[in-house]
Amino acid sequence: MAAQIRVCSPFGVLRVRFIWIAGLVLFFASGSPAFALENLTPDDSSHSQPSTALDSANAAKVSSSALEEQSAAQQPRTDQPPPAIVDRILFVGNRRIRSDTLKARIFSREGDPYNEETLRRDFQALWNTQFFEDVKLRVEDSPDGPNHKNIVFDVKERPVIRRIRYEGTHSVSESDILDRFKERKVGLTVESQFDPTRIKKAEVVLKDLLGEHGRQFAKVTPQYERIASSNAVILVFKVEEGPKVKVGRIKFTGNHAFSDRKLIRAMRHDRPYSIPLYFWDIAVLTKTYDREKLNEDLEVGVRGLYQDNGYFKVVVGDPVLENFDTHGYRLGVPLTGRSHGKAVNITIPIEENERYKMGTLKIVSADPDKALSLKVDALKSIFPLHEGDVFSAAKIRKSIEDYGKAYGQYGFIDFTAEPGFDIDDAAKRIDITMRFNEEKQYYVRRIDFSGNTTTRDKVIRRELLLDEGQLFNKRAWEISILRLNQLNYFERIEEDKAVEIKRNTKEGTVDLNLKLKEKGKQSIGLQGGVSGLAGSFIGLTYQTNNFLGLGETLTFSAQFGDLSRSFLFGFTEPYLFDRPISSGFTIFSSRYKFDQARQAALLTGQAVSINPQFIQNYNQDSTGFTLFASYPVRKLSFTRIGLQYGLTRTNITAFNDASKLLFTQVQFRSIAGPSALNGIVSSTITPTVTYNTVNNPVNPTGGKSYFYSLGFSGLGGNVKSITNVVDWKYYHPVNKRRNVIGFHASGAFITGYGGGEPPPYSRFYMGGESDIRGFDIRSITPVTFIPVASSQQFTYTCGTCLNGFGQPTQRTVSVPVLGYTITFPGGDTQGYGNVEYRIPIIGNTFQTVLFFDGGTNGILRKNALQLDQTGFDNLNTQFPSATKDIGLSRQLGIAPGTNFRLRGSTGIEFVVQLPIIQAPFRVYYAYNVHRLHSQLLAPQDFIESSEICDPSLGDKCTALGRLPATLPPDVWRFQVRPTIEQLLRNPGSLNYFEPARTFRFTVSRTF
Repeated sequence: MAAQIRVCSPFGVLRVRFIWIAGLVLFFASGSPAFALENLTPDDSSHSQPSTALDSANAAKVSSSALEEQSAAQQPRTDQPPPAIVDRILFVGNRRIRSDTLKARIFSREGDPYNEETLRRDFQALWNTQFFEDVKLRVEDSPDGPNHKNIVFDVKERPVIRRIRYEGTHSVSESDILDRFKERKVGLTVESQFDPTRIKKAEVVLKDLLGEHGRQFAKVTPQYERIASSNAVILVFKVEEGPKVKVGRIKFTGNHAFSDRKLIRAMRHDRPYSIPLYFWDIAVLTKTYDREKLNEDLEVGVRGLYQDNGYFKVVVGDPVLENFDTHGYRLGVPLTGRSHGKAVNITIPIEENERYKMGTLKIVSADPDKALSLKVDALKSIFPLHEGDVFSAAKIRKSIEDYGKAYGQYGFIDFTAEPGFDIDDAAKRIDITMRFNEEKQYYVRRIDFSGNTTTRDKVIRRELLLDEGQLFNKRAWEISILRLNQLNYFERIEEDKAVEIKRNTKEGTVDLNLKLKEKGKQSIGLQGGVSGLAGSFIGLTYQTNNFLGLGETLTFSAQFGDLSRSFLFGFTEPYLFDRPISSGFTIFSSRYKFDQARQAALLTGQAVSINPQFIQNYNQDSTGFTLFASYPVRKLSFTRIGLQYGLTRTNITAFNDASKLLFTQVQFRSIAGPSALNGIVSSTITPTVTYNTVNNPVNPTGGKSYFYSLGFSGLGGNVKSITNVVDWKYYHPVNKRRNVIGFHASGAFITGYGGGEPPPYSRFYMGGESDIRGFDIRSITPVTFIPVASSQQFTYTCGTCLNGFGQPTQRTVSVPVLGYTITFPGGDTQGYGNVEYRIPIIGNTFQTVLFFDGGTNGILRKNALQLDQTGFDNLNTQFPSATKDIGLSRQLGIAPGTNFRLRGSTGIEFVVQLPIIQAPFRVYYAYNVHRLHSQLLAPQDFIESSEICDPSLGDKCTALGRLPATLPPDVWRFQVRPTIEQLLRNPGSLNYFEPARTFRFTVSRTF
């Protein structure tokens, strides 16, 4: 019979190395059948095939000393044959793992001498693979020859996890669980092997995750279900979440320097969501309790607040936690039903101790044999604290960061600073010794780029402030990354992630490899929507912002709408003749219908409340081109000076009296009348100055920009004007760089020279999505009155004028009237500002924006709005006494309360930016906090006294007027005269009612 002995443990048993222990074991083992079978002689075994077996389940029951005794008993004798040879190595039970793979994991090889110590190592190696839940080792005689052994490993593979289910989880999603497993490197996935150790680790990690979501009382029970006819299981985590634990009352003991309110505000994770007021906060919602976050709040928030204000030895004790049950209404609403949960009151003991001040500052080298590379006095000037200042740990941390930046400019990229504190308890001061470990100074050996499949290396390299052979300047590298982001050729480049730095400490050099990911250089955008200026429109835009990988920009756009039509073709070369000269041109043609009544009706969904004859309604057709170039003030500087030339030809078609009078009677050209509407040629040269550090042109998160231009029109053409424009933007990340607050301010002034004035369409109108969002497009403007000569007809019944039937007939008489038309000329000066708080909801795809807009528009040079001399002379001819009687002059009057009236609106907007469309779609609601809501009255109409004077009715005149003299007395007195008096008592009026609130959809951004 074959004998089997279980002699080895997969976990390993210490060898017995002392002879007396071996002898003792031999004595006790000699009476066992196993021992007898182990010590069979070769002759005795001629009738059987003895084998030795190792079992992973029961091997630990037998001491390894037995194996040693066995080995000693089988020592070859001088009369015995040579040692046995391993003939074959077999694996039984492996289905997924190939035998060749398992053979590579063990030490024995076919043909090697038989050695049981090696077999022990083989057994242990197989067990350590974690592939099997059971391993057995058998040694059998081989039928191929004497002294040949077959090594047989009987294995039972661990089952495969075919599916993982999480039952009872409501606070966290499955994706959250998988992300946490990946973060903690649990290694438990579908198609992985069933491993109890990993399952236990997954159980612990899942409990921690639930605890972070307030489920500290959660129970997690892993179970598995075997799948029939396969070595696979379904792993199920059964979860009982229990009640969510909220943060209850937070109070402090021992605090005197700061109030409980201020300390609670420092606890970012545990403070309630509240409305902050001056003396207290109104709590709205409580946060979920998490002990890890509480520890962070105690260390970073509370202790940090004290140490930032001089309490260096403050002790924040362990919090006293008091759990209690809560009862209330779901969401705080009685109709939603009752809810039960748990909360924890937190009491935090504090020992403030004494307040310390800053003492002396010493800056020394960490290496006593090496002097500092930078001057100590210059380094001390960077330190934010002075002797006698209240000690602040935050300023110490800031100084370490500043020192790192200072040394980084000189190639010390591995610089570290370690502060040492010498506390003088008697004087309540802290002397600081900063030990600088400069490490090695590095030079740039090579700069490489990866990922720029289209953009050529020279396009990237010309934006860098570093060259090979120079000191590695971290500040210059940061600016280089900013310049590359401004190009918008690549996905956002993170300075600390996108660059791979390889150091050669022996040579003191670094190799930089900048990893880039290109954006699509070509974009075809289909745009459409509703805009205050363009009405409903649809547009097609083609643009390549990196043409042929050389950085050029080629743009073509066409837009059609019920209020606008425009075409534009442009080309920009950022580096002309391989020098940083940005140049290009645009060719355009446009038609705009400035129909304020229609625009207001389109945007508000209802008819306007003002007389259409009093608002602008005209078409403006313009064609032209621009040439531009700019050059940096210094090499690779953010400040550029530029020059632009533009030539534009404009024709105006007016559709109502207000627009006709505005363009034909107001002097802005040397000619007047209808000819003034056609052939308006503007030749303009504009020098510009710009400074721009905004880190992204589409979705900025930081930086600022300045712009100033001074446009001169009159170098050719028939328009003479000077236009000043200044613009400023600033973006600052807040809330751990998650949100962005943006500021924008703009101002402009336009004036004429040489006897000319700017045309009305070049003057400034505000309102709409580009400046003050709550108002209608081009609706913010001063209101003026243009005198107009007209003829008023009166019909009366003539009793002495009979027809053929002997009946009185109707007669008509007309009288010249000097009336006034209300119009909107636009301002010559404007200024407005915008503040936005941008909250990304889904990256840059979906954002929420809180905003406030405010500004004003007015006429600073009132004498610039004058009637044309010819038109004014015609009025004086028709009404010779108007200048004396009513003070008629060339200068137009401005309605009171409309010049430089402040407007403001605030609200919320939602922005969706789709990558394919390449346009920001937004919906916003605005409430106008400053608006005009009043009735504007025009000056009283005027009729010459020579037409209507009647001394008998009390008029102060000597001669009888034309109408009283020619009309029958009864007709004059009772029919015509009352009508004229009513006309004179009721001048023209305008109900100027700006909306109180606005809800609008547009395709644009304000700034």
